[in-house]
Amino acid sequence: MARRAFAIQPLDILCPDTVLTGMPQRLSIALALLALGAIWGLTPAMAKLAMAQGMKPLGVATIAAVISAITLLLVCVRSRDMPRWTRPHWVHYVSGGFIGLACANLFAFTGLMRAPAGLFALLVPLSGLLSTVFFAMAGIERATPRIVAGTLLGVAGVALAMAPGAALPDPALLPWAALMVLTPVCYAASNLLSVKLAVPGSSPLAQAAGTLVGASGSVLLMALALGHLGPPPSLGIALLLLAQGVITAAAYLIYFRLLVSAGGMVTSQVSYLITLAGLIYGFLLFGEVPGWLTLPAAALIFSGLALVTLSKRQPA
Repeated sequence: MARRAFAIQPLDILCPDTVLTGMPQRLSIALALLALGAIWGLTPAMAKLAMAQGMKPLGVATIAAVISAITLLLVCVRSRDMPRWTRPHWVHYVSGGFIGLACANLFAFTGLMRAPAGLFALLVPLSGLLSTVFFAMAGIERATPRIVAGTLLGVAGVALAMAPGAALPDPALLPWAALMVLTPVCYAASNLLSVKLAVPGSSPLAQAAGTLVGASGSVLLMALALGHLGPPPSLGIALLLLAQGVITAAAYLIYFRLLVSAGGMVTSQVSYLITLAGLIYGFLLFGEVPGWLTLPAAALIFSGLALVTLSKRQPA
């Protein structure tokens, strides 16, 4: 047991189920959401950088997914907590990986070849609203008034950010925005499937590793079918994809631990933080400057996050 704790300690620090001295569970959940938002807000920008050098969307996704899967499998070996490979487990891994990574990245990265990274970041929080609807329809969780109000505040912030004077630079980009809207649909469906198809007894680490294995296989087959595979054009891009794969592995582990400790509805609210992170990365990496309406939009997004996070009761 001591060896297992030591092996994944760096990732446990970011996870809400870890008991941190002097840190309430609500704060731990909030910090995990912030870390997850920062990582998932960065990965589309990293993909855009790689595609600007000639790589194709699913070529980027395949390399990153394979690196992520290998990273988590190595952690599993060190932790003696390997994924199980029964038929129900494979259904869980492949369905979540195919929808949440292969399909989502196809839509996202294709749009990012032409549209600003900040524009994509503004669409991601739609997955929060869709996840709330999907979870309520499936009867997995109850949509409490605080969670519904927080979700609506977050969506209102996204809508404001997309208004004239915010981050939509050119109406000609609307077709690409429409394509990228399919990405949050995939995220929400994957969020639901991750809970609905989860096999009892699987640890978050094993679930994350298994899902990335399923995602790697799915995106590889799609990349082969579409002719998207190809080597990185330079050492710099190769290192970029290596970093993307490693942080994606960390993000998946945090994500599954949030699902276990905070629930699907709370976890889905990370999409609002991805918006803020994506806008910041768009400015830093591509010089994208959003309009002044981004500030009140950010206030609405953080208000929504606070409502949803604080609605989660601490266990006695």
